[in-house]
Amino acid sequence: MQRKLSLTLSTLLATALTACGGGGGDGTSVSGPSTQVQGRWSTAVGSAPAHTAIGLPAANASAAIWVLANDASRLMKLSAQDSGALTGKAYALGQNTAATAVNGQWSMSASKAMTLTGLPSGTLALAQADAFTSAAVQADAAGAWKATVGSNAQSVSWTVAASGAVSGSSTTGCTYAGTLAAMTNASAYTASVKETCSDGASAQFTGIATLNSAKNALSMVATNADESAGVALFFSK
Repeated sequence: MQRKLSLTLSTLLATALTACGGGGGDGTSVSGPSTQVQGRWSTAVGSAPAHTAIGLPAANASAAIWVLANDASRLMKLSAQDSGALTGKAYALGQNTAATAVNGQWSMSASKAMTLTGLPSGTLALAQADAFTSAAVQADAAGAWKATVGSNAQSVSWTVAASGAVSGSSTTGCTYAGTLAAMTNASAYTASVKETCSDGASAQFTGIATLNSAKNALSMVATNADESAGVALFFSK
């Protein structure tokens, strides 16, 4: 399964990326410093490579942040602690390499500029693009979605029901089943999708999905159960 999703789907270019999010964050919120993390963030124009980040609502004195390089070369799943510590893992997408542990720091300026240090890519300075507080609408994710992946133009097709149930298949012989559940305290969907392939491999991926403003592009970032692999998927209707 890792061979299918993490090495095939994650080779998609990030031009279709609308946002990315992180696992967790739909629980009881708290009032500590990590509550400042919620939002959609981006690096300055001209950054190489540029990055987009999504911070989710804080819970249990921490907040999840997912950071994706806009060239789809790297994904990071991070946790910003109230103490200022930043922990998590970084994934080189499209490569059969082990995840890299992240042990850094995060800080927030009075002007809502967030700085992340201790990352494999160095220090990132991000500005908030929006607060990301509007509740997601379940019906907006419904429909038929397709992604074309890899140099051989393989495709992945998903159908999302009005209930959020996900089903689908790929031209590489895999099937997909799971859910996209609208969050009430952020503009994202919690995603849980199992991939089962014809060679007997299978795995569960969990993460976050988001839509663009036109509701015709769906982006998902996720990790497998033991967080040894990360994936980024970009679909269109």
